[in-house]
Amino acid sequence: MSSASSRNEFERSFDEVSRKYLAKLYDEDSTALDDTSAAVDNNALIYRDECTERICALAESVATAPTTVLLSGETGVGKEVFARFIHRRSKRADGSFVGVNCAALSASLLESELFGHEKGAFSGAVRQHAGVFERADGGTLLLDEISEMPLELQAKLLRVLQERQVVRVGGTDPIDVDIRIIATTNRDLQAYVDEGHFRQDLFFRINVFPLEIPALRDRPADIEPLAGYYTRRLSAMLERPVSGFTLEAIEKLENYGFPGNIRELVNIIERALILTGDDELIDAHHIVLQGEKVGAAGRRAPAQQPAQQDGLDERTEVDEDEEEAHRVEFRAGEARLTDVRRVMIERTLDRFDGHQSRAAESLGVSTRTIRNRLKQYESRDEDSQE
Repeated sequence: MSSASSRNEFERSFDEVSRKYLAKLYDEDSTALDDTSAAVDNNALIYRDECTERICALAESVATAPTTVLLSGETGVGKEVFARFIHRRSKRADGSFVGVNCAALSASLLESELFGHEKGAFSGAVRQHAGVFERADGGTLLLDEISEMPLELQAKLLRVLQERQVVRVGGTDPIDVDIRIIATTNRDLQAYVDEGHFRQDLFFRINVFPLEIPALRDRPADIEPLAGYYTRRLSAMLERPVSGFTLEAIEKLENYGFPGNIRELVNIIERALILTGDDELIDAHHIVLQGEKVGAAGRRAPAQQPAQQDGLDERTEVDEDEEEAHRVEFRAGEARLTDVRRVMIERTLDRFDGHQSRAAESLGVSTRTIRNRLKQYESRDEDSQE
């Protein structure tokens, strides 16, 4: 076999592998476990926080329209999750969901992946290739991290969005495309425009219906249901007999800032499952956060014995009737963890006459956690009365 023939065969193989890899990144049926493919259970987003509920309502509203959507938010908040949610709730749900990461490819590769190319259009173009605009025809096209697109391609993209026609690299014939555009960014795109990194006319073209996805730390009530969802998925994959979390583990998660958002939560859950061994519940010492070392936390220390004065337990000074009023007993298997948690919080608040800071200190949690829990309970009570 000649060297030229070998080179052409290599180029064909490389081209095929590259295309398959790029397609897999955004395959509608992909089962890859990350924050962009999970967190949607039976086409319903997983959330509990009122902040997320408002965003979901807006996403539902725009889903049925052909309107272009711009999703913004920090890395790892689940922008692609919302993009898929909008697609699945749209009239194009039976069509393809195709995406391209504008930050992952060089300018030349990105141009070919966006618009396609004809055979012989450039060195290595050994066959005709349909770009994502053509492949998404009749469905939804996700332009992920659009802010990272080179300026020289932004003008060509703008023309395609205006005319709904694409011309392959090396081609001359325009091809009509019927697509719905969803773009994402983790930047302040208006500031990027002001700095000259992004075309203002393109910004106006894609900023028709902007949705900002809040960081996980700004929707703390979502942490527990998301942690439970990923625990169920990962425990099966890792073959760990874990069924849930202890109260202390949930409190530790809810008091963490999650700079990496949902993507970081997934990593934390996976580490915790590995550390559980044969334990059936994830405990606080299984959860290793940023800055902590795996295995450094150790088991929880036993509770300290109450201080004594003159050889007598302090509890002897507490009125027995009052002590009985604050005692809470549960029989294992007869109460749900959520109910136990609520009773403990409400009884502790009663004991300290409603002082949330003192109740939080007694329970070993933050005051913010107490406030968030009370807010959840109030919301659930209102829902049950409707």
